[in-house]
Amino acid sequence: MNIILYKAPNCLRCNIVKSYLEANGIPYGKFDLADDKDIVNRFYRDNRARLYRNPEGVEFPMFHETEGDVILQGTGVVLAWLLAGGALDACVTRSDLLHGWISGLYVSQCPDGQEDKFIELIRLLSGGGLQVCLQSDGRRADLLEKILSERLAARVILNIPGPAALYPQAVGGEAGAEFAADLKKSVELVKAHPDHVIRIWLTPIREADGSLRWITPAEAGEAAKMVADACGDMMLPIGIQSCAEAPKGMEALDNLLPYRSKVRNFLPKAEIIKGEA
Repeated sequence: MNIILYKAPNCLRCNIVKSYLEANGIPYGKFDLADDKDIVNRFYRDNRARLYRNPEGVEFPMFHETEGDVILQGTGVVLAWLLAGGALDACVTRSDLLHGWISGLYVSQCPDGQEDKFIELIRLLSGGGLQVCLQSDGRRADLLEKILSERLAARVILNIPGPAALYPQAVGGEAGAEFAADLKKSVELVKAHPDHVIRIWLTPIREADGSLRWITPAEAGEAAKMVADACGDMMLPIGIQSCAEAPKGMEALDNLLPYRSKVRNFLPKAEIIKGEA
């Protein structure tokens, strides 16, 4: 394994990856933007199609495993690959948060058999000084409980993307026979966290023909009924929020009032969450 780490000066996220490599005796080369600006910039230019910029510039660290030509970016994604190869790809994605926070960590999507690796990843991120934002869709309450029992998450978000029947399209996994019990436990765990959000999360879902659509207000109402039935609490405060950007070719979901109306039939304290997702 031949690893090159491209880092920025005084970068906490970069130092977490650097510390992991050194603690585990993994040899690597490194280039720093302060001392090796031309080399770092050339790597970015040559691989621009495989890299991205966050709202403040290039996301660091950038990572290159040269034998397999694996190019990765971002602390969570890089550490996940070092821990488990591609086994955590479904539950670890790029972070949308900056300034000491990290997201892109989806407990419910953790594959069976990878729980210990996922928890280890969260420990590394939290222990390295980042504020972890963990997201759940109600499944895998057992794993959520383990992580929260160690106080590894600074914020936890429970996303309800639709009724159980839409979970395969919305999140790529079934809401199985034990889902109602899992959802009840997830609600209890999230409610108990000092920094939490529980929301009907409006994101496009993919139909069998490959087309994308928003869930309907009626489906959002079904999702609210599912939550109310599972937790037995009609007075549960819940938000309604749509993702920040609509995919290309779809109109943005700007009017959430019809969704609120349907959700309030089952959860009367529902409110629209405004601002960035």
